[in-house]
Amino acid sequence: MLNSAHQNGKCAEFSTLFSFFNLTRVDGIDGVPTNRNSYNSNRFILIRVMRRALYRLGIMTGILLVLICPAHSALRVGMPIAFPPFSYQGEGDDRVRGYSVDVMETLGGIMDEETRFLVGEPEDLLTALAEDRIDMVCGVVLTESIRQAYDYLEISVFVKRFFYANQAGVDPDRRHHLAGKTVVVVRGQPFMDLGLQREGVNIVQARDILEALRMLDGNQAQLFVGLSEQVVKTLTDEFDLKRVRQAGVTIGQFPLAVIVPKGNTALLKRLSMGLGMAVSDGSLGRVQEKWLGGWSWAFFWIRYRLYVSIFIGIFAAGIGGIILWNQTLKRQVVRITRDLGVSEQRYRDVIESSPDMVFVINGSGEIRLANTSARRKLSWDEATLHCTALPSLAASADRTSVDRFLHQLFADGYAGTEIRLIASTGVNINVEMVAAGIQQGSADEPLACCFARDITRRKRMAVELIQAERLATIGKMAASVAHEINNPVGIVLAHTEELMSGGLSPEEIRNSLDVIRRNAVRAGRITETLLAQASQSPEGTGFAGRMVVDLAELIEECIHFVRPRLRRIRLQKGLPTGLFPVQGDAGSLQQVFINLLLNAAESIDGEGVIRVWLVNERTGLVPMVSAVVEDSGIGVPEADRERIFEPFFTRGKQRGFGLGLFVARNIVARHGGDIRCEPGTSGGTRMIVRIPQRELEADGAKACDNG
Repeated sequence: MLNSAHQNGKCAEFSTLFSFFNLTRVDGIDGVPTNRNSYNSNRFILIRVMRRALYRLGIMTGILLVLICPAHSALRVGMPIAFPPFSYQGEGDDRVRGYSVDVMETLGGIMDEETRFLVGEPEDLLTALAEDRIDMVCGVVLTESIRQAYDYLEISVFVKRFFYANQAGVDPDRRHHLAGKTVVVVRGQPFMDLGLQREGVNIVQARDILEALRMLDGNQAQLFVGLSEQVVKTLTDEFDLKRVRQAGVTIGQFPLAVIVPKGNTALLKRLSMGLGMAVSDGSLGRVQEKWLGGWSWAFFWIRYRLYVSIFIGIFAAGIGGIILWNQTLKRQVVRITRDLGVSEQRYRDVIESSPDMVFVINGSGEIRLANTSARRKLSWDEATLHCTALPSLAASADRTSVDRFLHQLFADGYAGTEIRLIASTGVNINVEMVAAGIQQGSADEPLACCFARDITRRKRMAVELIQAERLATIGKMAASVAHEINNPVGIVLAHTEELMSGGLSPEEIRNSLDVIRRNAVRAGRITETLLAQASQSPEGTGFAGRMVVDLAELIEECIHFVRPRLRRIRLQKGLPTGLFPVQGDAGSLQQVFINLLLNAAESIDGEGVIRVWLVNERTGLVPMVSAVVEDSGIGVPEADRERIFEPFFTRGKQRGFGLGLFVARNIVARHGGDIRCEPGTSGGTRMIVRIPQRELEADGAKACDNG
C-alpha cells in the first residue's frame, strides 16, 4: 500500500468558473436625467460597474493562463519505509526523512524538478514503478532479477554498523563468542549478513527497529545490528529499554541504488549528471555529514585498506632493502677502499721498481710523474723533473722527433720512437720510447704513460755486429779481389823484368813504365775499395748523417764490388738512374745490397741467373722504392722465410756468423723501410727491400764514391 508522504509545489484545480459579466440594470442610465444630481448619481454607478467588470476580467484571464500553461513537472520517488538513517517515518509523522530523501531532493533541486515521495515496502514500490505510478525507487536492495528488469544508478556510501547486546560477554569482534546466540536484524535492511550464518548463529528478523530492540531487551535475542545510533538511542530512552547497550561499531560500504524503468536512459543520464554536480559542489558531502557523520579515517581505511596495506608493505620492504643495501654498500666501500689502497701501492711499487724509465706526461709533454729509475739515470731530482717538459730533456737533434711523437701519441693514443735523452751530467742516453694514452685521465688534461728503455748498450752492440758483418763480407770478397789484384801485379812484374833486361828502346821503356803505372793504380784502387768497406763507420746511420742518394747508382756500385763472384752467373738489371731517390747512409745501404747479392750467388750451384730491378710504389701515404733481388737458386722453404732474419741462423753454403740478414733488416728498419722474403718465379728466392722515396737534391747528389 502506498501512502502520500508530502506534496511540494503550487498546483490548483478549479471546478467552477466565475461569470464574466454579472451586471444589474441601473435606473436612469438609459433615460435622460431630469436634473444635475440624478446625472451625477448615474455616472458614479456606471464607474463602479466598469471597475467590477475589469476586476472580473483580470481574474478570468489568470484562471485561463493557469489552465493553459502546463504544470511544473515533479519527480515521483518511491522510498522504503523503516530503513533509518536512509529513509524512515516517525510515529505520527506524515513526512519521510533520511539520507536517501535528502539526496533525492538535492538531485531534484539541481535538475530543477519538484520531488514527491511515496513510502512503502520494496515489493510494492517496484510494482508501482512497473505500472508507471512513480518515476524511480531509491534505497531498494539490488538483486539479480532487479538488475535484469530495470536500469539503475549506484552511489557508494560508507556507513557505520552498530552492534547492541543485552548482556556482558557478547563480543561481535570475536565470532566464537556468538556461537549458539541469536542475532536480530530488521527485515528488508540490506547488507546485514556479516557472515554470522557460517558461525552457527541463529538470525531472526524483526518488522522494525523497536520490535528488534524489545526482543533484545527481553532476551529473545542476544545481539542486534542496526544502522542508526540516534534512532536506537531515542527508542531506548522513550520505551525505557534498560538492558540494551552498545557492543561495537564497524564500517561498511552501502551501495545506495536509484532504480528507473528499463530504457529510460534520458532520466538515468540526468540523474548521473546531477550526481556529478552534487559531488563537485559539495552538497552530497553535506548530506552525508548530516545523516552519516563526517569523514573519518575509518572510512578511508575501509575503502583503501588493501592499497594502504600494499603500499605500507612495499614501503617497509623498500626501507628494509635500502637499509640492507646501504649496509652492504658500506661494507663494499670499505673492502674496495682497502683493495684500492693495496692495489695502488702494488702498482706504485711495480712502477718504482721498474728498470725502465716511466713518465706520466700531459699533452704538452710536461712530466707529471717520474719513477726512481728515471730520476737515477737522468740524475734529476723529483721536483726538477715535475717542472720539466719531455722535449727539453731530448738532444737538440731529436726534438723534432719528440714533437712528432707527442702529436701522434695524443692523436692516435699510441706512439713509439728512438731518441737521445740528456742527463744532468751531460751524458747522452739512447732510449727506445713507447707510450699510450691513459683512458681514465681527467677530461681537462689528457695524460699518457711513457716507457723509456735505455738501449745505449744495445746500440753499441748493434754497431759492433754491423762492423763484424762488414768485415765478414769483406772476407768473403777477399778471394775474388785477390785474383783481381794478381792480374795487374803480374803485368807489373812482367814489364819490370823486360826493363831489367836492358834490351828495350826508349820508346818501349816509356810504354812499359806507363803500363806499370796504370796497373799499379788499378791494384791500388781495388785495395782502397776494400779498405773503404772495412773502415766505414756504421755511426752514420743516424738522421744527421744521411743524404739523398740514387738507389740505382748505389746498387750498380754494389754489383761492381761482387762481380768477381758472379763469373758463371748471368746478371739481368733494371736500374734506370735518376728515378729512385732515397734518403739514407750510402755505406750502410751498400752493405745491405752486397749481402743480398752474395747470398743470391751462394744459393746458385753452377750456372744461374740473378735479376735486380727497382719499382716505385705509391699504395700508401708515403711513396716507397722497392728494390728486388731474385735468383734462380735452391730457394728458401716457407717455414724458414722469417727465421732467416734471426741472428745466427745459417743455411745452404753460407759459412758466416748468420748475422747478415739480421743486420740488413735492422739497417733497413732504421731507414723507415722493411725487407721480406718471397718465392722466386723460377724456383729461387726473391728478396724485396722497401725504402721511403725522397726527391733528389737540386745539385744532383749521388751515392758516395767509395772507390
